[in-house]
Amino acid sequence: MTAAPIDHPEYLPFKLDPVARRVLWVRLSAPQRREAAFLDDRALPPDAEGGWRPWSSLTTRDGAGVPPAHAIFHIGHCGSTLLSRLLDTWPEVQGLREPLPLRTLAEAWPALDQPQSRLSTMQATQALDALWARWSQPLPPRRVSIVKATSGCNGLIQPLLERHRQMRAVLMAMPLRPYLATLLKSPASVVDAATAAAERLLYLRANAIAQDVSLHALTLPHQCAMGWLAERLRFDALAGGEHGSRLLRLDFEDMLADPARELQRVVAHFQLDPAQLDRALASPEWNRYSKATVHEYGRSDREHDLALAMSKHATQIAEGEAWVAQQLRASGRTV
Repeated sequence: MTAAPIDHPEYLPFKLDPVARRVLWVRLSAPQRREAAFLDDRALPPDAEGGWRPWSSLTTRDGAGVPPAHAIFHIGHCGSTLLSRLLDTWPEVQGLREPLPLRTLAEAWPALDQPQSRLSTMQATQALDALWARWSQPLPPRRVSIVKATSGCNGLIQPLLERHRQMRAVLMAMPLRPYLATLLKSPASVVDAATAAAERLLYLRANAIAQDVSLHALTLPHQCAMGWLAERLRFDALAGGEHGSRLLRLDFEDMLADPARELQRVVAHFQLDPAQLDRALASPEWNRYSKATVHEYGRSDREHDLALAMSKHATQIAEGEAWVAQQLRASGRTV
């Protein structure tokens, strides 16, 4: 890399290394960004251009005056990738799906005030500002960036809303039973949920729920159910808080049942051109597996798989539902 990556709009901060205090910058064209379901190693082209630069290469200087990117936050495996790809059908929208640096910061965030943290609160906040400024700059002719975060990044919603007053976000979820069935039919999805379980348990305990719960004592179905409860309560708190008017709650089951109504809500929320709605409703993305679009996977396929999973994993689903009900009774909370 012969010039500073900040001078090339196609370069994105691709990885953060807080140990060596460096940033990996990678050049990604508009088609490459559009194709990527995840902005991690799976998105790296064979002939990737880029390189590691010092931590100081993160800067907000070229983001001044650019409206902040909007965002999609979610509980995981609830249609957020599909929504992001549908929004890509708007000519003005650039979708960025699950950029890895955001996940790195989200993992570091809960321990920022601890002596073992590799980043100070100021360093982490400055990095978040610089990353969001970069992701807020779509490649022409796109004019609006919408970042779909990894499900473990929900602890960053509040700081992002506080720092970017024009930013809007969708909070996407689904009911507990289909959520558990969706996770339990895929071992990798269970691992994803378990990986985020520690932060979610800390969130519950900070809100006077699950006070006697230790992570090591929870089964995997319980950890999945705990994650759903934590994110449901987090979304409730955010929606009822200071920035609630800039948040839109979206249920995946509702989106599948009435795509036109729910997408219209999203379009209005992100202030996109409503004339493009029919194009999104006719998109072939509805009949593809959003994380790997070479595979066909429509609504009927999902219904079939979900019914099988609910039957096969009925015992574990019931365990998860009972755990959530027990915690809500003990805390006097409702969802």
